[in-house]
Amino acid sequence: MEHGSPRPSGDSATSSRGRPDRWTGADVAAALNAATELFEPHVAAVNALNVFPVPDGDTGTNMFLTLRSASHAAGWATRDHPGAGAGAILAAAAHGALMGARGNSGVILYQILAGLAEATRDAIELDGSGLAAGLDRAAVLAYRAVMAPVEGTMLTVIRVAAVAASAAASRPIATVLAAGVEGASDALRRTPEMLDILRQAGVVDAGGQGLVHWLDGLRRYAAGMAGEVQAPAGETAVSPAMRFLDLPQVVHDIDEFGYCTNFIVTGTAPELEEFRGQLGELGTSAVVVGDTDTLKVHVHSEHPGHILELALRYGELHEVRIDNMAAQTRKLMEERAAAKRHGGAAAVPPVARIAVVAVAGGEGLTSVFRGMGADAVVPAGSTFNPSTAEIAAVVEQVPQEEVIILPNDANVVPTARQVEKLTGRRVRIVPSRSIPQGISALAAFNFEAPLDVNVAAMSEALGLVRSIALSRASRTVEIGGVRAVAGEFIGFLDGLMRAAGSEPVPVVTRVLDDAGVADAELVTLFVGEPAAPDLAEDVARDLRVRYPELTVEVVRGGQPHYDLIISVE
Repeated sequence: MEHGSPRPSGDSATSSRGRPDRWTGADVAAALNAATELFEPHVAAVNALNVFPVPDGDTGTNMFLTLRSASHAAGWATRDHPGAGAGAILAAAAHGALMGARGNSGVILYQILAGLAEATRDAIELDGSGLAAGLDRAAVLAYRAVMAPVEGTMLTVIRVAAVAASAAASRPIATVLAAGVEGASDALRRTPEMLDILRQAGVVDAGGQGLVHWLDGLRRYAAGMAGEVQAPAGETAVSPAMRFLDLPQVVHDIDEFGYCTNFIVTGTAPELEEFRGQLGELGTSAVVVGDTDTLKVHVHSEHPGHILELALRYGELHEVRIDNMAAQTRKLMEERAAAKRHGGAAAVPPVARIAVVAVAGGEGLTSVFRGMGADAVVPAGSTFNPSTAEIAAVVEQVPQEEVIILPNDANVVPTARQVEKLTGRRVRIVPSRSIPQGISALAAFNFEAPLDVNVAAMSEALGLVRSIALSRASRTVEIGGVRAVAGEFIGFLDGLMRAAGSEPVPVVTRVLDDAGVADAELVTLFVGEPAAPDLAEDVARDLRVRYPELTVEVVRGGQPHYDLIISVE
């Protein structure tokens, strides 16, 4: 039977444990919800599989948040369209995954769901053959999403899962999923054989392990083994007031004044659509997201009271927040003036026709990018992994139609590349993989040059700086000939572990020497939250003694997880 055909009358089409062998849209939504909730207990274990033993391992967190976004979207689509078919619900889930994608693993999960949705586009119901075809398409899209695919990663796991599922395509969904999980598990066990760095670290691929957990969650649901799954810890049941994307706090352009007004309004669909149309007449930079009966509103206005009075005509208000942008601007100008007096940032640059949006974690690093002329900063959060939707919301709120994004982390680069799908702006990515690279790129920005010229110049500037990071080992490991004992300091150069030891200054010194500090002109130390009070000054003093001609600057970065981030120019 074709996977898009209706179920014949009189055919129960259920497994021996009561789960249907062909899934309706509601079944698909329930399966995604169950698999996501079954995934949550494994988050910490997947995080711990990070190749490098640093405390920011977040693959499990990224995958869970992406899956939860997909599951919520599928659930909302089922409630709004009770008769929607399996293909339509998978399409909604894929869009939810796109909006919530975090990190490399989240982006690949989005591609997997997009492949499932593409293969079942018109399906009313999903059977084993449709699922196998979807997994096959998912593997194709996942490989396409990675510029230089590497075997021994979650790409291998989804590919082998798809092959195994295809061999069982004529069987019920539960059987197809069981075959897929078996293939995925076998591929996962072999990832250290394919990728030497996994073998050295003594772990399997984290993304691949997460994918096995998710597929197994779907299998357990199909086999009737999921049980009564409770909502994830800290979560509540989805209510109408949650049916929107959270808008991140935005660092506004320095010329904006008035009040930044944010609130939720609930009401009936026709009235809210009318309100949406009238809102633009009372303010600027309006962003309105939500569904038929709930809207989340962000708007700038000199008279926020007028906007709230208008909204009250159409429904009830919740979570009202009003920020005085004039006061924010005065504070920003004072900070930049102080920086200039102390030899820091230059005068406030003119407003460019191209916006630069940077990702940064920590108040100090945020101030650095703002002081250098970034139009907006996306808060990176504790894991430095904002979602696609969070980056897109900031892009939508800058006034310029052309936008350059600086991800400033290797794991944020693929997420940032998805933003263009969610906005009408001309978006370009300068793939900065560290904070020092982002700062180097921003220094190369020319306010008068066109978009593509700037992108080329900023991309070239990425190679003008070496990036060093100092953290603590979360477990004992040996990688690339460097052995680190749990609790010791570990130093990274351009993303690779180069030194470890019980004392931080010797570790930093060895990495700086590897970076060619003897030939450098400027070293900047960005001090993170975990750093001891005197660490940066001890490192700076050592450098000034050994290299009297070297300029050494210390900046309070405030970044999580890393005691120091160091730029060598």
